[in-house]
Order: sequence, then structure tokens, then C-alpha cells
Amino acid sequence: MSWTFECEAPLGESLKIRRHRLENGLCLVSLVDRSAPIVAYQSWFAIGSRHEEEGRTGMCHFFEHLMFNEMKSLPVGEFDRQIESVGGDTNAATWVDWTYYRASIPKTALDLVISLEATRMTELVLSPSIVEAEREVVVNERLQCIHDDIDGFAGQELFRHAFDTHGYRWPTIGWMQDIKALRIPDMEQFYRDYYAPNNLTLVVVGDFEESELLASLEKKYGPLASSHVTPQESKAEAQQHAERRYTYNKPVNSARLLYGFKAPPQGHPDWPVLSFTCQLLCGSASAPLHRELVVSRELASSISCEVMPFRDASLIELSATSTREHTLDELAEAIDAELGALANNPIPQSEVDKVANQVETEFWGSLTTVDGKAESLGHYQCVHGDFRALFTMAENLAAVTAEDVRRVLARYFTAATRTVIRIEPNA
Repeated sequence: MSWTFECEAPLGESLKIRRHRLENGLCLVSLVDRSAPIVAYQSWFAIGSRHEEEGRTGMCHFFEHLMFNEMKSLPVGEFDRQIESVGGDTNAATWVDWTYYRASIPKTALDLVISLEATRMTELVLSPSIVEAEREVVVNERLQCIHDDIDGFAGQELFRHAFDTHGYRWPTIGWMQDIKALRIPDMEQFYRDYYAPNNLTLVVVGDFEESELLASLEKKYGPLASSHVTPQESKAEAQQHAERRYTYNKPVNSARLLYGFKAPPQGHPDWPVLSFTCQLLCGSASAPLHRELVVSRELASSISCEVMPFRDASLIELSATSTREHTLDELAEAIDAELGALANNPIPQSEVDKVANQVETEFWGSLTTVDGKAESLGHYQCVHGDFRALFTMAENLAAVTAEDVRRVLARYFTAATRTVIRIEPNA
């Protein structure tokens, strides 16, 4: 088994990103960066919560916990202990479109990490005692992050009501009843199907020799068998034509308002314009919505806006917390008036120039570390199918104009395509 070189792209004046693929389907995105004697090693699996099914949600996140447990050749805790013994650290994250595991290590520990990561793709132990112990951890995590957290609960309800059929409608952690019902045979099948080399992108960034990396990876990952199962595609959402509104009474001091406007996927030409627009609306103390609603009129204590970086149809999430002296109706009326005024009047070029500088600084600032580079490359390779979409995104963000902002405000920030979640203080 050998590597096939697929493509390369420059990063700055001296760095070069390269993509290779093994015959068993494993994808490698590598970047030699000798700015420090460290390596970011990340395993990105193309399986996220959107690929799950009703009644079996939460499997992807459950596995994020299980993958740090016992293996046939490693007792419980040994994986982390070996990484920590060489001065490294490791963690993981589950999202709607992917699950990834990361290790940040000194360059001398690269072979150790390769061996450990390849081992846990085939040797995971799913005994009843381990599964039940982790189930309790996940149940408590859901209680803490959603049941006992107002913002977590509001976010869950926003996506549950904004999406009708798509897998984005349930939380990444899953529904509580599903978490409690997941069975070991289903977990074993999931492990065989999706923790396979043809569903994996390795992203390695840092101080290493590419030829030695390729040889080490081929030795450890080459013998792994491909899976014949690919993640299911989610059902397409029907177009929304009317506002959806839901109110909940909760033990909070201040009321919350969440708007979820329907938006295109991250790969759509309008997505970078929407990301730019969210920054323009709320991204600084002088941004229009913050300046008007928080500073001038004191209707809100905070306000934020972001568009989700999803592979499929996305959501613009605008959230605000009202001050005690004002109602949600007052706050909602003021937000709608500001959005309407911005959509129907020219955007000052000075505002666009300011945001362009902010966006450029944040975008390239996220790529200053080896971990930041690896995370961005992994996301774009998994979500877009090509890490080079990262650079297309940079070009599109830099090209946003005042008219682009006004256009997307008028097109996407409309009542007919939004879901509204209101959290009111109870008695």
C-alpha cells in the first residue's frame, strides 16, 4: 500500500500544505512548520450529529468520551498518561458535521502519537462497565449544559424548531432518552462503520520530515481495512414562509431573545457576506446594534450575532438579553427597526472598512499557531471536501462590499424565515 499525492497550496511565503491519500482511503493533510519544535496531530472523522437518526441521537458525542477509555493493549487512562508523560496534551470535540481528536506534542513524540491514534481505531473496548460509566458522565453533562443552563436550553429549542427534518434539529449531545437507550451492539457497529480509514482525515502541522511522516503513517494505518459504509445524507429542509415563535418561562433574572434566520451552507457565496455582516452588526462596542441597543438606549445588556459554519443549510443566530427595565417586546421592536433601517439604507463605507480590518485580523490570527492551522484545515477538508476552501473563504471575506451587506440584510434577515425563542422570567 502506498500514498498518492493529490494537491498542494501555499500558506504565506514559505509554508506549503500538501494532501496525500492511502489506498484504503485515509486522507492526510500535512504542513511542515518549523517555527517551533512542536506538532499538532488531529484525527478528523466525517461523522457528526447530523448523520444520526431519530431515536439514536448522541452516538457521535458518546464516542468522543469512549475513545479515551480502555483498549485491548492499553488499560483505562493509559492513552492520556502516555501523551502527558512526554509533555503533550489531548482532547476532542464533536460537532454537527464532524468529530475530531487532537494531540499537541513535542516533535520527538510524533511516532508515539501515531501509534496510539492508530491503535484506538481498532482496539477500543466496549464493555458494559465502561459504557455505563461514560453514559453517566454524558447524562450529567447534558443536565449541566442544557437542563440547568438557560442559554444551552434556548439554543437547543432554537434549532429544534428551526429545522423540521434535518439532523441539525437535535443537539450534538443528543436527546436524553436516546442517550439512556443507546445499546452496546449498536455502538460496536458504529465503531466498525465510521472509525475506518476511508472516513478519516489526518491533519499534521508542525516540525517534522514529510518523508518520515508518510512512512510512519503507512506502517501504522496502512493495514487498517476500509469500511463499506458512508455517513447518510440528511433530508433537505422545506422552505420556511412564516415566522415561528415560542415562549418559555424560566427562573432567570433577565429575559432572553433568540432569532434564528435561515441561511445557506458555508460553501455558498453568500455565507462569507453573512459572516461579515454579523461582525458588522454586533462585533464591537461601536457596532450598530450594540451601540444603539446596549449603549444608547440600554434596552439590552448584551447582543451577539453569528452564522453557523455548517455543511448544509445553516442558521444565523442573533441573541440578546434584555435589561430589567425593558420588555422583550421593546427589545424585539428595536432590533427589527435597526435591521430594517440597515437593509434599506446605504451602509457607511467607514463601517465596512472597520469590519474588514477586524475580520482579516481574526481570520489570519486563528492561523498563527500549529493547532489553529490544523483545526482550520481539518474543518474545511471535512465540511467542504477540500482544505483549499479555506483560502477561497479568505478571498471572499476580503471582497465584501457595502452593497453586499445591505443585500444580505434584506434577503436573509426577514421575519418570514426566522424562528423566535423568548425566555421570560417566571413567577
